[in-house]
Amino acid sequence: MKSVIPIEREYEGLPVSFSVEGWINATEIAKRFGKRPVDWLKQDETRQYLAALGEALTCDPESLVTTSRARSDRGGGTWMHPKLGVAFARWLDLRFAVWCDLRIDELLRGEVSAQQQFDKACEALEDRRGLASAQGRGLAQWKYEKHPLEARVEYWKRELQMSLPLTASEVSA
Repeated sequence: MKSVIPIEREYEGLPVSFSVEGWINATEIAKRFGKRPVDWLKQDETRQYLAALGEALTCDPESLVTTSRARSDRGGGTWMHPKLGVAFARWLDLRFAVWCDLRIDELLRGEVSAQQQFDKACEALEDRRGLASAQGRGLAQWKYEKHPLEARVEYWKRELQMSLPLTASEVSA
């Protein structure tokens, strides 16, 4: 997994984080279902699946799961390879697994455009900026959320600049 800049989607009103490469934040989603990734990873069937998937992808099975000790709002947690993420999601909930499969397909096929991600990042930044201005408690939260939001905007700005020329007003967003 190269990039931890999360791309958020909503499942039943709650955000689900994916990386640009389609990796899924397993820690984040498991909490919603009252489960933990480590419990799934310990199962014999899971270990066999990891070994078979590693063999099929010609990689070390352990490289299909990565854990970051960063705070959850900064991409921390257990992240799973897109092919492993769907199997994990199936263990959590079948409907959720189908939803994940479709979202991962969108990411891997590039159906989520750089422009959509840039617009979403700008919108999230503006929303949080407004909230921070409106309430004192929001200022403390803003302190922690501002940098990752600005990083997302900058990332997608660079992505867009590689593929499309932006106007001056779009660049200053």
